[in-house]
Amino acid sequence: MYAQPAYLIQLILKSLRKIFHLSIVVAFLLTCDSAPTGELIENVAPNTFLTIEQINRDGDFRLSSQINISWWGTDSDGYIVGYEYAINDTSESAWSFTTRTDSTFILPIEEGESQDDVLFKIRAVDNDGARDAVGARLIFPIVNSAPSVSLNTTELPADTMFSIVSFGWTIDDPDGFGNIQRTEIVMNDTNSVWTEIPIPADENRIFINLEIDNSMLGPTSAEVFQGRSFVRLPDLTIPGLRVGETNTFYVRTVDNAGAVSSIDSTSWFVKQQSSSTLFLNDFSGSSSGTVASFHKSLLSAMGITPDEWIINDGEVAQDKVALSEAFPAVIDPTLRKTLSKWDHIYWVSNDIDRNITYALDIASEFFDAGGTMFVNIPMKGISQNDEIFSFLPVDSIGVLSGIQTNFLLNANTSASSPPEIGAPDIAIGNRIVGNYPLKPSAGATLLYSTDFLATTLIGFNQDYQGSEAIAIENNEQNVIYFSVDLRDANGNSNLVEMLNALLINRLNFKQ
Repeated sequence: MYAQPAYLIQLILKSLRKIFHLSIVVAFLLTCDSAPTGELIENVAPNTFLTIEQINRDGDFRLSSQINISWWGTDSDGYIVGYEYAINDTSESAWSFTTRTDSTFILPIEEGESQDDVLFKIRAVDNDGARDAVGARLIFPIVNSAPSVSLNTTELPADTMFSIVSFGWTIDDPDGFGNIQRTEIVMNDTNSVWTEIPIPADENRIFINLEIDNSMLGPTSAEVFQGRSFVRLPDLTIPGLRVGETNTFYVRTVDNAGAVSSIDSTSWFVKQQSSSTLFLNDFSGSSSGTVASFHKSLLSAMGITPDEWIINDGEVAQDKVALSEAFPAVIDPTLRKTLSKWDHIYWVSNDIDRNITYALDIASEFFDAGGTMFVNIPMKGISQNDEIFSFLPVDSIGVLSGIQTNFLLNANTSASSPPEIGAPDIAIGNRIVGNYPLKPSAGATLLYSTDFLATTLIGFNQDYQGSEAIAIENNEQNVIYFSVDLRDANGNSNLVEMLNALLINRLNFKQ
Protein backbone atom coordinates (compact mmCIF):
# COMPACT_ATOMS: atom_id res chain seq x y z
CA MET A 1 0.00 0.00 0.00
CA TYR A 2 1.25 3.53 -0.71
CA ALA A 3 1.33 6.23 2.00
CA GLN A 4 -1.11 9.05 1.59
CA PRO A 5 0.36 12.51 0.68
CA ALA A 6 -0.74 14.05 3.99
CA TYR A 7 0.98 11.27 5.91
CA LEU A 8 4.24 11.76 3.87
CA ILE A 9 4.16 15.49 4.61
CA GLN A 10 3.82 14.78 8.34
CA LEU A 11 6.85 12.43 8.20
CA ILE A 12 8.95 15.04 6.40
CA LEU A 13 7.99 17.79 8.88
CA LYS A 14 8.74 15.49 11.81
CA SER A 15 12.23 14.72 10.40
CA LEU A 16 12.93 18.41 9.82
CA ARG A 17 11.96 19.23 13.42
CA LYS A 18 14.39 16.59 14.70
CA ILE A 19 17.20 18.03 12.54
CA PHE A 20 16.35 21.55 13.81
CA HIS A 21 16.40 20.50 17.44
CA LEU A 22 19.69 18.62 16.92
CA SER A 23 21.23 21.76 15.39
CA ILE A 24 20.25 23.79 18.47
CA VAL A 25 21.83 21.23 20.79
CA VAL A 26 25.09 21.19 18.79
CA ALA A 27 25.22 24.98 18.69
CA PHE A 28 24.67 25.14 22.44
CA LEU A 29 27.45 22.62 23.11
CA LEU A 30 29.85 24.56 20.85
CA THR A 31 29.23 27.81 22.74
CA CYS A 32 28.76 26.46 26.27
CA ASP A 33 32.02 28.06 27.36
CA SER A 34 30.52 31.54 26.97
CA ALA A 35 27.38 33.27 28.47
CA PRO A 36 24.15 33.46 26.42
CA THR A 37 23.83 36.57 24.34
CA GLY A 38 20.87 38.35 22.73
CA GLU A 39 17.60 39.99 23.90
CA LEU A 40 14.66 38.25 25.68
CA ILE A 41 11.65 38.13 23.41
CA GLU A 42 8.47 39.40 25.24
CA ASN A 43 5.31 37.24 25.28
CA VAL A 44 2.89 38.15 22.51
CA ALA A 45 -0.73 38.56 23.64
CA PRO A 46 -3.34 36.27 22.05
CA ASN A 47 -6.00 37.32 19.55
CA THR A 48 -9.76 36.75 19.90
CA PHE A 49 -12.46 36.30 17.28
CA LEU A 50 -16.25 35.98 17.31
CA THR A 51 -17.99 33.64 14.87
CA ILE A 52 -20.26 36.51 13.83
CA GLU A 53 -18.78 39.98 13.37
CA GLN A 54 -21.93 42.06 12.93
CA ILE A 55 -25.72 41.81 13.34
CA ASN A 56 -28.07 44.18 11.54
CA ARG A 57 -31.62 43.65 12.76
CA ASP A 58 -34.33 46.01 13.88
CA GLY A 59 -38.01 46.17 14.73
CA ASP A 60 -39.77 42.83 14.67
CA PHE A 61 -36.58 41.15 13.44
CA ARG A 62 -34.62 41.66 16.63
CA LEU A 63 -33.21 38.57 18.32
CA SER A 64 -34.56 36.76 21.35
CA SER A 65 -32.67 37.61 24.51
CA GLN A 66 -31.57 33.97 24.77
CA ILE A 67 -28.55 33.82 22.45
CA ASN A 68 -25.94 31.17 21.64
CA ILE A 69 -22.56 32.86 21.07
CA SER A 70 -19.36 31.17 19.89
CA TRP A 71 -15.74 32.38 19.64
CA TRP A 72 -12.12 31.28 19.28
CA GLY A 73 -8.61 32.57 19.86
CA THR A 74 -5.03 32.19 18.58
CA ASP A 75 -1.64 32.65 20.20
CA SER A 76 1.56 32.89 18.12
CA ASP A 77 3.98 31.94 20.90
CA GLY A 78 1.98 29.76 23.27
CA TYR A 79 -1.53 28.44 23.70
CA ILE A 80 -4.97 29.63 24.85
CA VAL A 81 -5.99 28.60 28.38
CA GLY A 82 -9.40 30.25 28.37
CA TYR A 83 -11.48 33.33 27.74
CA GLU A 84 -13.00 36.19 29.68
CA TYR A 85 -16.31 37.72 28.70
CA ALA A 86 -18.30 40.77 29.77
CA ILE A 87 -21.84 41.91 29.00
CA ASN A 88 -22.42 45.68 28.76
CA ASP A 89 -20.15 46.49 31.72
CA THR A 90 -16.48 46.06 30.67
CA SER A 91 -14.83 47.30 33.86
CA GLU A 92 -12.17 44.88 35.14
CA SER A 93 -14.33 43.49 37.94
CA ALA A 94 -17.14 42.61 35.49
CA TRP A 95 -15.31 39.95 33.46
CA SER A 96 -16.05 36.23 33.88
CA PHE A 97 -13.69 33.40 32.95
CA THR A 98 -14.56 30.29 30.92
CA THR A 99 -12.71 27.53 29.11
CA ARG A 100 -15.60 27.05 26.68
CA THR A 101 -15.65 28.38 23.12
CA ASP A 102 -19.43 28.77 23.03
CA SER A 103 -22.31 29.22 25.45
CA THR A 104 -25.96 30.24 25.69
CA PHE A 105 -26.61 33.58 27.37
CA ILE A 106 -29.77 35.36 28.42
CA LEU A 107 -28.82 38.94 27.61
CA PRO A 108 -30.23 41.54 29.99
CA ILE A 109 -32.85 44.06 29.03
CA GLU A 110 -33.35 47.05 31.28
CA GLU A 111 -36.44 46.49 33.43
CA GLY A 112 -39.46 48.11 31.90
CA GLU A 113 -38.03 48.04 28.37
CA SER A 114 -39.11 45.65 25.63
CA GLN A 115 -35.90 45.86 23.55
CA ASP A 116 -32.25 46.80 23.89
CA ASP A 117 -28.83 46.78 22.21
CA VAL A 118 -26.54 44.68 24.37
CA LEU A 119 -22.74 44.67 24.14
CA PHE A 120 -20.95 41.31 24.37
CA LYS A 121 -17.17 41.34 24.61
CA ILE A 122 -14.77 38.39 24.72
CA ARG A 123 -10.97 38.24 25.17
CA ALA A 124 -8.56 35.29 25.06
CA VAL A 125 -6.10 34.49 27.84
CA ASP A 126 -2.82 32.67 27.00
CA ASN A 127 -0.64 30.32 29.04
CA ASP A 128 1.38 33.24 30.40
CA GLY A 129 -1.74 35.02 31.64
CA ALA A 130 -1.67 37.62 28.88
CA ARG A 131 -5.05 38.91 27.74
CA ASP A 132 -6.06 40.19 24.34
CA ALA A 133 -6.03 43.94 24.93
CA VAL A 134 -8.57 44.57 22.19
CA GLY A 135 -10.68 41.43 22.24
CA ALA A 136 -13.73 40.87 20.09
CA ARG A 137 -17.03 42.66 20.53
CA LEU A 138 -20.53 42.45 19.12
CA ILE A 139 -23.74 44.40 19.66
CA PHE A 140 -26.83 42.18 19.91
CA PRO A 141 -30.14 43.88 19.03
CA ILE A 142 -32.60 41.92 21.18
CA VAL A 143 -36.27 42.05 22.03
CA ASN A 144 -37.91 40.67 25.18
CA SER A 145 -40.84 38.27 24.96
CA ALA A 146 -43.39 38.14 27.75
CA PRO A 147 -43.41 35.01 29.96
CA SER A 148 -46.43 32.73 30.30
CA VAL A 149 -48.30 30.92 33.06
CA SER A 150 -50.89 28.15 32.87
CA LEU A 151 -52.81 26.41 35.66
CA ASN A 152 -52.60 22.61 35.56
CA THR A 153 -56.13 21.22 35.31
CA THR A 154 -55.28 18.10 37.34
CA GLU A 155 -53.98 20.15 40.27
CA LEU A 156 -56.89 22.45 41.03
CA PRO A 157 -59.55 22.48 43.76
CA ALA A 158 -63.00 20.96 43.31
CA ASP A 159 -66.03 23.27 43.12
CA THR A 160 -66.39 23.24 46.92
CA MET A 161 -63.55 22.81 49.39
CA PHE A 162 -62.99 23.15 53.11
CA SER A 163 -59.72 24.14 54.80
CA ILE A 164 -57.11 22.71 52.40
CA VAL A 165 -56.80 23.68 48.72
CA SER A 166 -54.00 23.08 46.24
CA PHE A 167 -52.94 24.78 43.04
CA GLY A 168 -50.45 23.73 40.40
CA TRP A 169 -49.22 25.81 37.49
CA THR A 170 -46.56 25.85 34.79
CA ILE A 171 -44.38 28.85 33.93
CA ASP A 172 -42.39 29.46 30.76
CA ASP A 173 -40.50 32.16 28.88
CA PRO A 174 -39.59 32.22 25.15
CA ASP A 175 -36.30 33.88 26.15
CA GLY A 176 -35.37 30.98 28.42
CA PHE A 177 -36.29 29.76 31.89
CA GLY A 178 -33.41 31.80 33.37
CA ASN A 179 -35.15 34.97 32.25
CA ILE A 180 -38.06 34.36 34.68
CA GLN A 181 -37.74 36.53 37.75
CA ARG A 182 -40.76 35.46 39.84
CA THR A 183 -44.28 34.05 39.90
CA GLU A 184 -47.03 35.65 41.99
CA ILE A 185 -50.53 34.97 43.28
CA VAL A 186 -53.39 37.02 44.70
CA MET A 187 -56.88 36.23 45.94
CA ASN A 188 -60.12 37.75 44.63
CA ASP A 189 -58.73 41.20 43.70
CA THR A 190 -55.96 41.66 41.11
CA ASN A 191 -55.50 45.24 42.30
CA SER A 192 -54.38 43.96 45.71
CA VAL A 193 -50.75 43.24 46.61
CA TRP A 194 -49.45 40.17 44.80
CA THR A 195 -47.53 37.57 46.82
CA GLU A 196 -44.37 36.04 45.35
CA ILE A 197 -44.19 32.24 45.46
CA PRO A 198 -40.71 30.66 45.45
CA ILE A 199 -39.80 28.80 42.26
CA PRO A 200 -38.09 25.43 42.88
CA ALA A 201 -34.60 25.26 41.39
CA ASP A 202 -34.63 24.44 37.67
CA GLU A 203 -38.33 23.56 37.70
CA ASN A 204 -41.04 25.21 35.65
CA ARG A 205 -43.90 23.59 37.60
CA ILE A 206 -45.06 25.04 40.90
CA PHE A 207 -47.39 23.28 43.32
CA ILE A 208 -48.62 24.86 46.55
CA ASN A 209 -51.19 24.13 49.23
CA LEU A 210 -53.17 26.71 51.18
CA GLU A 211 -54.45 25.93 54.65
CA ILE A 212 -57.40 28.21 55.26
CA ASP A 213 -58.79 29.20 58.63
CA ASN A 214 -62.42 28.30 57.80
CA SER A 215 -63.75 28.13 61.33
CA MET A 216 -65.76 31.34 60.92
CA LEU A 217 -67.70 32.86 58.04
CA GLY A 218 -66.23 35.97 56.43
CA PRO A 219 -62.73 37.29 55.62
CA THR A 220 -59.79 35.07 56.44
CA SER A 221 -56.23 34.23 55.42
CA ALA A 222 -54.24 31.12 54.52
CA GLU A 223 -50.83 29.70 55.31
CA VAL A 224 -48.77 28.44 52.36
CA PHE A 225 -47.23 24.97 52.06
CA GLN A 226 -45.00 24.06 49.12
CA GLY A 227 -44.99 20.80 47.17
CA ARG A 228 -46.52 17.38 47.72
CA SER A 229 -44.45 17.05 50.89
CA PHE A 230 -46.48 19.93 52.38
CA VAL A 231 -43.54 22.04 53.58
CA ARG A 232 -44.57 25.25 55.33
CA LEU A 233 -43.21 28.43 53.76
CA PRO A 234 -42.42 30.47 56.90
CA ASP A 235 -43.86 33.96 57.28
CA LEU A 236 -45.85 33.60 54.06
CA THR A 237 -49.56 34.25 54.50
CA ILE A 238 -52.14 34.89 51.79
CA PRO A 239 -54.86 37.40 52.75
CA GLY A 240 -58.12 38.17 51.03
CA LEU A 241 -59.99 34.85 51.23
CA ARG A 242 -63.65 34.64 52.27
CA VAL A 243 -65.28 31.67 54.03
CA GLY A 244 -68.82 30.89 52.90
CA GLU A 245 -68.25 32.51 49.50
CA THR A 246 -66.81 31.78 46.07
CA ASN A 247 -63.14 32.76 45.86
CA THR A 248 -60.91 33.29 42.82
CA PHE A 249 -57.23 32.40 42.68
CA TYR A 250 -55.10 34.48 40.27
CA VAL A 251 -51.54 33.69 39.15
CA ARG A 252 -49.02 35.48 36.89
CA THR A 253 -45.30 35.41 36.02
CA VAL A 254 -42.79 38.28 35.68
CA ASP A 255 -39.48 38.15 33.78
CA ASN A 256 -36.18 39.95 34.36
CA ALA A 257 -37.21 42.82 32.11
CA GLY A 258 -40.39 43.34 34.10
CA ALA A 259 -42.67 41.91 31.41
CA VAL A 260 -45.79 40.36 32.97
CA SER A 261 -47.59 37.31 31.65
CA SER A 262 -51.31 37.06 31.09
CA ILE A 263 -53.19 36.11 34.27
CA ASP A 264 -54.67 32.65 34.72
CA SER A 265 -57.36 31.97 37.33
CA THR A 266 -59.71 29.44 38.89
CA SER A 267 -62.63 29.73 41.32
CA TRP A 268 -64.03 27.55 44.10
CA PHE A 269 -66.32 27.82 47.12
CA VAL A 270 -64.77 27.83 50.61
CA LYS A 271 -67.07 25.97 52.99
CA GLN A 272 -67.02 26.50 56.73
CA GLN A 273 -66.07 23.67 59.05
CA SER A 274 -68.23 23.91 62.15
CA SER A 275 -68.17 20.36 63.54
CA SER A 276 -65.70 17.64 64.48
CA THR A 277 -67.91 15.18 62.56
CA LEU A 278 -68.10 14.95 58.76
CA PHE A 279 -71.14 13.43 57.04
CA LEU A 280 -70.10 11.93 53.66
CA ASN A 281 -73.24 11.66 51.55
CA ASP A 282 -72.45 9.08 48.87
CA PHE A 283 -76.07 8.00 48.34
CA SER A 284 -76.76 8.36 44.61
CA GLY A 285 -80.10 9.01 42.95
CA SER A 286 -83.08 11.25 43.50
CA SER A 287 -83.63 10.16 47.12
CA SER A 288 -80.17 11.29 48.23
CA GLY A 289 -81.46 14.39 50.00
CA THR A 290 -84.19 12.46 51.82
CA VAL A 291 -81.72 9.81 52.97
CA ALA A 292 -79.27 12.47 54.17
CA SER A 293 -82.01 14.17 56.17
CA PHE A 294 -82.92 10.85 57.81
CA HIS A 295 -79.35 10.20 58.97
CA LYS A 296 -78.70 13.78 60.03
CA SER A 297 -81.85 13.69 62.16
CA LEU A 298 -80.45 10.64 63.99
CA LEU A 299 -77.17 12.48 64.59
CA SER A 300 -79.02 15.60 65.69
CA ALA A 301 -80.87 13.56 68.30
CA MET A 302 -77.43 12.71 69.73
CA GLY A 303 -76.37 16.37 69.77
CA ILE A 304 -74.28 16.20 66.59
CA THR A 305 -74.73 18.61 63.69
CA PRO A 306 -72.15 17.42 61.16
CA ASP A 307 -70.50 19.16 58.26
CA GLU A 308 -71.68 17.57 55.00
CA TRP A 309 -69.75 16.72 51.85
CA ILE A 310 -71.90 15.42 48.97
CA ILE A 311 -69.89 12.94 46.88
CA ASN A 312 -72.67 11.08 45.06
CA ASP A 313 -71.74 11.94 41.47
CA GLY A 314 -70.80 9.18 39.04
CA GLU A 315 -72.54 5.88 38.44
CA VAL A 316 -71.55 2.29 39.13
CA ALA A 317 -71.44 0.39 35.83
CA GLN A 318 -69.60 -2.92 35.52
CA ASP A 319 -66.82 -1.77 37.78
CA LYS A 320 -66.20 0.57 40.68
CA VAL A 321 -67.35 4.15 40.42
CA ALA A 322 -64.57 6.69 39.74
CA LEU A 323 -63.51 8.73 42.75
CA SER A 324 -66.00 11.56 43.20
CA GLU A 325 -65.26 14.78 41.35
CA ALA A 326 -66.53 16.57 44.44
CA PHE A 327 -63.21 15.55 45.97
CA PRO A 328 -60.07 17.40 44.82
CA ALA A 329 -58.15 15.65 42.03
CA VAL A 330 -55.01 15.71 44.18
CA ILE A 331 -55.34 12.96 46.78
CA ASP A 332 -51.94 13.47 48.40
CA PRO A 333 -51.71 15.80 50.17
CA THR A 334 -54.95 17.72 49.52
CA LEU A 335 -57.74 15.21 50.11
CA ARG A 336 -55.93 13.24 52.80
CA LYS A 337 -55.12 16.34 54.82
CA THR A 338 -58.63 17.74 54.34
CA LEU A 339 -60.28 14.61 55.75
CA SER A 340 -57.86 14.58 58.67
CA LYS A 341 -59.35 17.90 59.85
CA TRP A 342 -62.33 16.00 61.30
CA ASP A 343 -62.27 13.63 64.28
CA HIS A 344 -65.16 11.48 63.01
CA ILE A 345 -66.65 10.49 59.65
CA TYR A 346 -70.19 9.18 59.15
CA TRP A 347 -70.27 7.60 55.66
CA VAL A 348 -73.55 6.66 53.93
CA SER A 349 -74.00 5.10 50.49
CA ASN A 350 -76.38 2.82 48.61
CA ASP A 351 -73.67 0.78 46.86
CA ILE A 352 -70.50 -0.88 48.16
CA ASP A 353 -68.90 -0.22 44.73
CA ARG A 354 -69.00 3.52 45.25
CA ASN A 355 -66.41 5.80 46.90
CA ILE A 356 -65.93 3.65 49.99
CA THR A 357 -63.64 1.64 47.69
CA TYR A 358 -61.00 4.36 48.12
CA ALA A 359 -61.36 4.85 51.86
CA LEU A 360 -58.19 2.97 52.80
CA ASP A 361 -56.16 5.41 50.68
CA ILE A 362 -57.87 8.75 51.09
CA ALA A 363 -58.53 8.43 54.85
CA SER A 364 -55.03 7.27 55.85
CA GLU A 365 -54.08 10.57 57.53
CA PHE A 366 -57.53 10.76 59.14
CA PHE A 367 -56.90 7.45 60.92
CA ASP A 368 -53.28 8.35 61.69
CA ALA A 369 -54.63 11.39 63.54
CA GLY A 370 -56.92 9.19 65.66
CA GLY A 371 -60.11 9.54 63.61
CA THR A 372 -63.04 7.11 63.86
CA MET A 373 -65.56 6.18 61.15
CA PHE A 374 -69.08 4.75 60.92
CA VAL A 375 -70.02 3.22 57.55
CA ASN A 376 -73.61 2.39 56.58
CA ILE A 377 -73.70 0.72 53.16
CA PRO A 378 -75.69 -2.40 52.19
CA MET A 379 -73.55 -5.43 51.30
CA LYS A 380 -74.29 -7.05 47.95
CA GLY A 381 -72.79 -10.04 46.19
CA ILE A 382 -69.24 -9.05 45.25
CA SER A 383 -66.04 -10.99 44.70
CA GLN A 384 -64.46 -12.46 47.82
CA ASN A 385 -61.23 -10.89 46.55
CA ASP A 386 -62.70 -7.40 46.33
CA GLU A 387 -60.33 -4.67 47.54
CA ILE A 388 -62.98 -3.34 49.92
CA PHE A 389 -62.17 -6.22 52.27
CA SER A 390 -58.75 -4.62 52.81
CA PHE A 391 -60.61 -1.81 54.59
CA LEU A 392 -63.85 -3.14 56.06
CA PRO A 393 -63.56 -5.64 58.98
CA VAL A 394 -65.15 -8.38 56.88
CA ASP A 395 -63.50 -11.74 56.25
CA SER A 396 -66.09 -12.83 53.70
CA ILE A 397 -69.73 -12.60 52.73
CA GLY A 398 -72.43 -15.27 52.61
CA VAL A 399 -72.28 -17.97 49.95
CA LEU A 400 -75.41 -19.44 48.34
CA SER A 401 -75.48 -23.16 47.51
CA GLY A 402 -77.62 -25.73 45.77
CA ILE A 403 -80.95 -24.32 44.66
CA GLN A 404 -80.54 -21.12 46.70
CA THR A 405 -80.92 -17.95 44.61
CA ASN A 406 -80.65 -14.95 46.95
CA PHE A 407 -80.57 -13.73 50.55
CA LEU A 408 -83.69 -12.50 52.33
CA LEU A 409 -84.45 -10.59 55.53
CA ASN A 410 -88.13 -10.59 56.44
CA ALA A 411 -89.81 -7.62 58.10
CA ASN A 412 -89.84 -7.80 61.91
CA THR A 413 -86.76 -10.02 61.98
CA SER A 414 -84.86 -9.27 65.19
CA ALA A 415 -81.18 -8.30 65.20
CA SER A 416 -79.34 -8.70 68.49
CA SER A 417 -76.04 -7.66 69.97
CA PRO A 418 -73.80 -9.62 72.39
CA PRO A 419 -74.48 -8.59 76.02
CA GLU A 420 -71.01 -7.15 76.52
CA ILE A 421 -71.61 -4.62 73.75
CA GLY A 422 -74.41 -2.94 75.70
CA ALA A 423 -76.47 -2.17 72.59
CA PRO A 424 -80.28 -2.67 72.30
CA ASP A 425 -81.96 -5.25 70.09
CA ILE A 426 -83.24 -3.75 66.87
CA ALA A 427 -85.64 -5.09 64.22
CA ILE A 428 -85.70 -5.17 60.44
CA GLY A 429 -88.58 -2.91 59.50
CA ASN A 430 -88.90 -3.73 55.80
CA ARG A 431 -88.46 -6.89 53.75
CA ILE A 432 -84.95 -6.83 52.21
CA VAL A 433 -83.81 -8.99 49.29
CA GLY A 434 -80.19 -9.20 48.14
CA ASN A 435 -78.47 -7.97 51.30
CA TYR A 436 -75.59 -10.36 52.05
CA PRO A 437 -74.62 -11.55 55.56
CA LEU A 438 -71.06 -11.02 56.82
CA LYS A 439 -68.34 -13.03 58.52
CA PRO A 440 -66.13 -10.85 60.78
CA SER A 441 -62.42 -10.72 60.01
CA ALA A 442 -59.89 -12.04 62.53
CA GLY A 443 -59.74 -9.86 65.64
CA ALA A 444 -62.89 -7.92 64.71
CA THR A 445 -65.83 -7.54 67.11
CA LEU A 446 -69.31 -8.76 66.22
CA LEU A 447 -71.81 -6.01 67.07
CA TYR A 448 -75.07 -7.25 65.51
CA SER A 449 -76.31 -10.40 63.80
CA THR A 450 -79.74 -11.44 62.54
CA ASP A 451 -81.56 -14.39 60.99
CA PHE A 452 -81.00 -14.58 57.21
CA LEU A 453 -83.08 -16.73 54.86
CA ALA A 454 -82.19 -17.94 51.39
CA THR A 455 -84.71 -17.90 48.55
CA THR A 456 -84.76 -20.96 46.26
CA LEU A 457 -85.54 -21.92 42.69
CA ILE A 458 -88.68 -23.79 43.76
CA GLY A 459 -90.24 -20.87 45.59
CA PHE A 460 -89.79 -21.58 49.29
CA ASN A 461 -87.22 -20.12 51.69
CA GLN A 462 -84.48 -21.92 53.58
CA ASP A 463 -82.81 -20.90 56.82
CA TYR A 464 -79.27 -19.76 56.09
CA GLN A 465 -76.71 -21.63 58.21
CA GLY A 466 -73.57 -19.46 57.73
CA SER A 467 -72.31 -16.41 59.59
CA GLU A 468 -75.07 -13.81 59.84
CA ALA A 469 -73.37 -10.61 61.02
CA ILE A 470 -74.68 -7.23 59.92
CA ALA A 471 -72.53 -4.92 62.08
CA ILE A 472 -68.80 -5.33 62.86
CA GLU A 473 -66.13 -3.24 64.54
CA ASN A 474 -62.56 -3.59 63.29
CA ASN A 475 -59.65 -4.75 65.42
CA GLU A 476 -58.29 -1.19 65.73
CA GLN A 477 -61.67 -0.07 67.11
CA ASN A 478 -61.82 2.93 64.75
CA VAL A 479 -64.26 1.62 62.08
CA ILE A 480 -67.76 0.21 62.49
CA TYR A 481 -69.43 -1.20 59.42
CA PHE A 482 -73.24 -1.59 59.44
CA SER A 483 -74.33 -3.53 56.33
CA VAL A 484 -78.11 -2.90 56.37
CA ASP A 485 -79.57 0.44 55.36
CA LEU A 486 -80.55 2.01 58.69
CA ARG A 487 -83.90 3.03 57.23
CA ASP A 488 -84.67 -0.70 56.97
CA ALA A 489 -83.44 -1.45 60.49
CA ASN A 490 -85.79 0.80 62.44
CA GLY A 491 -88.47 -1.76 63.22
CA ASN A 492 -88.18 -1.03 66.95
CA SER A 493 -87.86 2.74 66.44
CA ASN A 494 -84.75 2.76 68.60
CA LEU A 495 -81.97 3.64 66.15
CA VAL A 496 -80.89 6.66 68.21
CA GLU A 497 -80.37 4.39 71.22
CA MET A 498 -78.45 1.95 69.04
CA LEU A 499 -76.24 4.69 67.52
CA ASN A 500 -75.53 6.06 70.97
CA ALA A 501 -74.17 2.66 71.92
CA LEU A 502 -72.05 2.38 68.77
CA LEU A 503 -71.03 5.93 67.85
CA ILE A 504 -70.83 7.66 71.22
CA ASN A 505 -69.77 4.80 73.48
CA ARG A 506 -67.46 2.94 71.09
CA LEU A 507 -66.26 5.47 68.49
CA ASN A 508 -66.37 8.54 70.77
CA PHE A 509 -68.36 10.63 68.29
CA LYS A 510 -69.08 14.19 69.36
CA GLN A 511 -70.14 17.51 67.89
